[in-house]
Amino acid sequence: MTADWRFGTRGWQRLDAIYPARTRPADQLSVYATHASVVEAENFFSGIPKPERVQALVEQSPDGFKFDVLAFGGLTLYQRRPGLSDLGTKSWKDVAVEPPDVLFEDYCASLEPLCTAGRLGAVILQFPPWFESGSAGREYLERIREQMPMIPLAAEFRHPTWTVPVNRDLTLETLIELEIGLIVADFPMGTDEWMPPIDTVTVDDVAVFRLHGQNVSGWARTLVSPVEPVSYTYSADEISSWVDRVRAVSREVDEVHLLMGTGPTDAALVAGRLLVEAVEAAEESESRWGYDPESIS
Repeated sequence: MTADWRFGTRGWQRLDAIYPARTRPADQLSVYATHASVVEAENFFSGIPKPERVQALVEQSPDGFKFDVLAFGGLTLYQRRPGLSDLGTKSWKDVAVEPPDVLFEDYCASLEPLCTAGRLGAVILQFPPWFESGSAGREYLERIREQMPMIPLAAEFRHPTWTVPVNRDLTLETLIELEIGLIVADFPMGTDEWMPPIDTVTVDDVAVFRLHGQNVSGWARTLVSPVEPVSYTYSADEISSWVDRVRAVSREVDEVHLLMGTGPTDAALVAGRLLVEAVEAAEESESRWGYDPESIS
């Protein structure tokens, strides 16, 4: 039995093609939800919204719709110490300002309306490229889990040390122990952060795919604007290359979320729909003809 597949984009406000003329901002989410079944709520990155604002999002979207919420940047170590102009080879302990416990408390309170309504997919822990692997990094992951018990978490690492062969097993063991999912991410090849995606499941409930495109020059701007979609349009061949990855992961979890993080957002929405349709077509073909790729040696 395979998982339920959901797809969506980073945010819902930058879409043009799906909104009728003069659509009010308060009505956009309900329209978006007729085209996609999950959204990456990026607005949580720059600040912690009040619970009543999050409750409004619940009321503006239909039952069954899910939110994958981007963690507040202060919790994922994006707040840097003042006066740092060149990061060089500095450790994240020398670069980042660790958040006080009260920020975790406020963030969990902000998520409560989504949790109560059963609308929270996962909290996306998007770590910056200065958050390297090591005992201190693993201890910080433990702190996040302790501060956010019972919250579904999914980590995206942007420092390659987390998944290089020498550290990979320990990283996966840590995530499994802490019940934190590993996001299967598509980064631009040729960048310092790039690493081959790992199609490994570390939790049972939801697996998150996050496709950022292959725009190398645009990716450099994510240091300044960490949640701004990078301009890139996936080709049909590129979409096809992800079908087997999605199908393999879907065998091991209840739900798979496919998040398209590229711009323009209208094209990202189309690409996400095409990916889901390709996955469903492959599943139907296998079911109909009894094709089992694992039986072919």
